[in-house]
Amino acid sequence: MRKLSSVAAAVTLTVGCTGVAVTSVAAPASASCSHSHSNIDTAGGQLINGSNVNIRTGPHTSCPSLGFGQLSHNVDFWCYTSGDRATANGYTTYSWTYLKDLTTGVSGWVADALLKNLGSNVAC
Repeated sequence: MRKLSSVAAAVTLTVGCTGVAVTSVAAPASASCSHSHSNIDTAGGQLINGSNVNIRTGPHTSCPSLGFGQLSHNVDFWCYTSGDRATANGYTTYSWTYLKDLTTGVSGWVADALLKNLGSNVAC
């Protein structure tokens, strides 16, 4: 299940014969703010789970914000991809959903921890 694997993205490695465990956080493949997306998810409604949620140009916290989503806004999910770690509402995720905020017309990426049901379930 994608959501479970994105929540537990820490990797444990054993180094040589020493038995030493090294824990590292899985990093996104690229910190680029340019990611492909397609409108292939049918989910929609009031799916933002916070106030003043950044809608970004890419699935990384370093990508510029295009606007803000609100609890009352209707959105259309398109698809998800891997991105930066985000923690909100008691969840930590490494996945981001591309969506269109139907209330404001802004389209972009939102960390799944900020979305009801942890965002889209359809990969981009």
